[in-house]
Amino acid sequence: MWTCPNTCQARNAEHVKRRDDCVISPRYGNAHRLGIIVPSLNVTIEPEFNAVAPEEVSIFATRLLLEKGTKRDLERMAKNTEAACRLLASAQVGAVLYACTTGSLIGGKKWEKELNRRMKSCVSMPVITTAGAVVQAINEMGLKKIAVATPYSEQLNSAEKEFFEENGFVVTRLKGLGYVTGEGLHSEPVETTVQLARAVNSEEADGVFLSCTDLKTITVLSKLEKELGKPVLSSNAASLWSSLRALKVESKIKGCGSLLAEH
Repeated sequence: MWTCPNTCQARNAEHVKRRDDCVISPRYGNAHRLGIIVPSLNVTIEPEFNAVAPEEVSIFATRLLLEKGTKRDLERMAKNTEAACRLLASAQVGAVLYACTTGSLIGGKKWEKELNRRMKSCVSMPVITTAGAVVQAINEMGLKKIAVATPYSEQLNSAEKEFFEENGFVVTRLKGLGYVTGEGLHSEPVETTVQLARAVNSEEADGVFLSCTDLKTITVLSKLEKELGKPVLSSNAASLWSSLRALKVESKIKGCGSLLAEH
């Protein structure tokens, strides 16, 4: 028996009959279309964006091959950025997001700036990188000292710490899970994210940043802010926030942290 996935099921238990009994409302993207460039092994950002994006925003993704979370593979992935931008532009999206945190900061501030320039060189709409969005969001929230939690190896953790320091932030503590491939990370429950945030937090940190667009975060940001008593943001929250600004969509999203709810 097919089960209706919509919230109407919760309101009416009788509404679990046949597919043609359910009202299906696809987001056909007639209002605002967001194009995202996703590392091929990422299985998290699309579900999170589709779950919380405003109804008038639809998400369209293209993928770049990424086999492992290493500096070499991230650099190799970025070589096809222009082609990915053109693919998304053909769908007439209103903005393009390079949805990879370390992929957009692996060579430091200069790398992110150059990646942004390359994207702008081949499309006419606004472009965003996750690393750039995170810096923008941290500044918007007035944070100076940040605790950073990641699923990465030491190689990528070092690159991320250097990037934040290069942008004027103090990294109070940084802790990673040590993953290089996606399989192990994808098997982790969202409670792992909560435990990781608790582990990196300290009194001196103004806020906590949960890094990686493939890390499950969106459902626990508000919970963590209430528990830790400070702002908690993630790569996906910052990426969506910056993308909505680029699309000129004024929408405050509740339940996913103060960045999306108040800024």
